[in-house]
Amino acid sequence: MRITIRASLTALIAAMLLASALSAASARNLSVSNNMFRATWSRMEFQSSLVTVRCQVTIEGSMHSRTIPKISGLLIGSVTRIDIKEASCTGGTARPDRPPPWHVTYEGFTGSLPTIATVRFLAQRFQFAIASMGVTCKYGNATDTVTNTLILNASGEATNILPLTGRNIANLLEGGGLCPAAGTMVSTTEDGRVTLLNSTTRIRVTLI
Repeated sequence: MRITIRASLTALIAAMLLASALSAASARNLSVSNNMFRATWSRMEFQSSLVTVRCQVTIEGSMHSRTIPKISGLLIGSVTRIDIKEASCTGGTARPDRPPPWHVTYEGFTGSLPTIATVRFLAQRFQFAIASMGVTCKYGNATDTVTNTLILNASGEATNILPLTGRNIANLLEGGGLCPAAGTMVSTTEDGRVTLLNSTTRIRVTLI
């Protein structure tokens, strides 16, 4: 009898684990607890062969829906406000050169289902100007995209967002002969704090 009960419990646990795995694997969408967001960097860097410019940057925006289909390349939201505090900049200054909206598209996620470690978004249609040593250079051509990695904690809460190394390049759009042909956007994993707009509340991302 004990063997029978033990075997039945083992089968039940296995069935529950399988059901959980199948449910996670079949989840087609991500759900965000709120579609209005703000991200703040105390030091976002533009690194080039000529200069490194560091500034405090804040972006605000919204997702088109609180449900995000896991379809790579899908337009899911936009950045509607960009604030670069020029007084905080070192190595030069920076400013947005194209008014919002800047497009946000879904790229993918990392982690072992059902746990998501990061979600990746593409920033598109961005343009900004870097001024240093008397030279102003504009970056962000029509085909440029920067992949941003949204880092989640064990509870699925978004903690930070940072440009992904190797996919963080902005190419020269306009400028003089001293302007480097390209530069990279860089921040640290401790920076790029993400919260609900006008709040300190973290945004939660889950599979549905």
